Amino acid sequence: MQNKTKSNKEENGVTWSMIIITLFSISLVLLLTLPNIYLDNQIYYESREIAHYRNIAQTLKEEQSIILHKLEAIKYQENIENEESE
Repeated sequence: MQNKTKSNKEENGVTWSMIIITLFSISLVLLLTLPNIYLDNQIYYESREIAHYRNIAQTLKEEQSIILHKLEAIKYQENIENEESE
């Protein structure tokens, strides 16, 4: 009779130790991957913000050069008018 009960227990398959090992393994994998995912997301959003500010800086530099060219043209025009009036 004892042989039949032992064989029935062995055929059952899933034991508490197997469940604990599986849960521990899943926890370990999550513990190792979640910080990496978090850091990747933070790097992604920071790089998007940096790209946005670079675009703004580039636009402002282009505007500055356009304004400087207009200022030079106005100064040149003013110098010509001053020379003609003298």
